[in-house]
Order: sequence, then structure tokens, then C-alpha cells
Amino acid sequence: MKHTVKLLVKYLLFGISTGCTFFVVMCLSYAAFGGEELLMLIFKDFTRQSIGAMVIGVACGGTSVVYQWERPSVFWKVAIHFCIGMGVFFPAGIYLGWIPFHPDRGFFTALQFLSSCAIFMVIWLCFYLFNRNDAKKINQRLRELDREGRTAS
Repeated sequence: MKHTVKLLVKYLLFGISTGCTFFVVMCLSYAAFGGEELLMLIFKDFTRQSIGAMVIGVACGGTSVVYQWERPSVFWKVAIHFCIGMGVFFPAGIYLGWIPFHPDRGFFTALQFLSSCAIFMVIWLCFYLFNRNDAKKINQRLRELDREGRTAS
């Protein structure tokens, strides 16, 4: 039980830090590429915007704890992570004004949703490739240590 609580806290903090990092990068990109109007809207509502970024970070980054579970298949882990992440991000993004929403233009909303899904998948793929590369390095080192241990005996 203690291990589970530690793991949950670790992933919650990871989610918060990820949300804050993306929020800062988004603000920096607005500042660098002429999005001063959007930046001013964020600054006028900074508390709500910051909390929103952290909540979205927990929903997208913190729920990656599902990959530590033994039971569900990888497909279900990805599906759970994606549904929770997008289920929080898209409505929160509309609420916070990050995603334009026009109820009378369903095609535009669908396009926004598909764009958000694509961005989510690209970010997920980057994390997947990074972690897969780390796992290969660790496994390579373990094989080296195993060989060294056999030759020493």
C-alpha cells in the first residue's frame, strides 16, 4: 500500500510539473511569435489558467501511472490514458479559451478535437520512444554486468 501511495504521488507531481512546463512553453511561444493578445488574456486570468494547466497535466501526465499496472493489455492502458487525458484536456481547453469553440460550427469543433488528438498522440509517441530507448540502454547495461559477473566467477 505504501508503494502505491508513493507511486501515485510521484505521478501526480510529474503531471503537475508537465502541465506547468507546457504552460510556460506555450506562453513563451506566444511572446516570441507575436501572440501578445493571447498572452495578455492568460495574464489577466493567470490563477485560473495556471490551475487549469496543472489539472490538465495531472490528467495527461499523471494518468501515465496506468503503464505501471500489470493487468490490462497495452491497448487498454493507452485507451485509458488517452480517454482520461482528452476527456479533461478538450473541455478544459475550451473552458480556458485555449481552444476556440463555436457550437454552430460542428465541423470546426470536430477539426479542433482531431487536432488535439493528433497532438496528444505525437506527445505520447515522443515519451514512448524516449522510454523505449532508456529501456534498451538499461537492458544493454544489465547484459554487460551479467557477462562481467560470469567471467569473474
